[in-house]
Amino acid sequence: MLRALRDTGSARVTELVAATGLSRPTVTAAVSTLTTDGWVEEVEATESDTPRMGRPARVLRFRADARHVLGIDVGPHKVYCAVADFNGTVVAHVRRDITSVTTHADLLDHVRLAIVRALDEAGVEPTSLAAVGVGTPGIVDERRGAIVQAPSVPGWNSLELARWLRQSVDCPVHIDNDVNLAVMAEQWIGAGSATDNLVLVQWGSRVGAAVLVQGQLHRGAHGAAGEIGFVDLAAEPQGVQPDGLGPLESAIGTAAIVRRARELGDITSRGAADVLAAATQGEQRALQVIDEVAAQFARGFAPFLAAIDPELVIIGGRITLAGETIRSRVAHHLQVRALATPRLELSALGDDAVALGAVKLAAADAEQRLLDSYMYLSTDGAGRP
Repeated sequence: MLRALRDTGSARVTELVAATGLSRPTVTAAVSTLTTDGWVEEVEATESDTPRMGRPARVLRFRADARHVLGIDVGPHKVYCAVADFNGTVVAHVRRDITSVTTHADLLDHVRLAIVRALDEAGVEPTSLAAVGVGTPGIVDERRGAIVQAPSVPGWNSLELARWLRQSVDCPVHIDNDVNLAVMAEQWIGAGSATDNLVLVQWGSRVGAAVLVQGQLHRGAHGAAGEIGFVDLAAEPQGVQPDGLGPLESAIGTAAIVRRARELGDITSRGAADVLAAATQGEQRALQVIDEVAAQFARGFAPFLAAIDPELVIIGGRITLAGETIRSRVAHHLQVRALATPRLELSALGDDAVALGAVKLAAADAEQRLLDSYMYLSTDGAGRP
């Protein structure tokens, strides 16, 4: 019944009988239970659902707003929270930009304040949350809800983030790598919705990738699959930089883009966004910067493509402010380096990608636990009707 109502949004009892194959008394009893529990409500029938004669049709609706989930994107420069209903529809979102963080306690304070503000704007009590999903940089042990290693975030290594968050919310908390969650969002409602074999490259101040193979997220043996920002192209190993960035992302990230623009004589751009925007307008220095970072990216990314051979590569993150310019230059440089070149597209999810992936993670967990609870009630606890 739950699945049928989730699939249709709203339906009459006779339609639910047909959809589930259950008898009318069984459907009626299930509707009664779900209504009592707050998951189903009667709504006014639309004109097309209303018969010309007799009693009005009884139209039932799944109450996606009966509980809510929270998706959080945590990084060294921002905290982004999105509150959504059970269908994943975002009802409120809050972003806190962070100028400087020296300790993990500072960042956790920003997370706490963002959560409070987002829930307040949504009118949702912390106790009514069904689940929380969190995306964070670095290598994550999703089973423990702990961050194993995150060089770009001060004090983030070996932090049991899920345990800390559960002090503020009374529900399950799930942690995953931020780019892994972004690729989940892309397959859910983004450019990868029709593709099972794809790579998402999240390119901003940091550069990372996430891989879907046959629709399944590939994490690797140590949870480090896709950490392409740490690819080292120099003859001598460069290792992790003093700012926590890997060699590749240090060379092509947004800070490097601004630095190279300055070297070429750009004294007016206030930051990477200005350089990227200038490239879309055909400004020659900006175009040279874009071409150079695209070439360096392709050099580091081509061996990765050879190992994965995806159908689609999605480029997301701040670099997409350069639009078709960055897409076309990356495609050009990959063409001369890769044996097989995948389709290349830009993400349309922008800054929302990680938080939406976190929402999807939380909603999937909450829905499964809801279904499991009714499955248990419908049996003797051992799987027997």
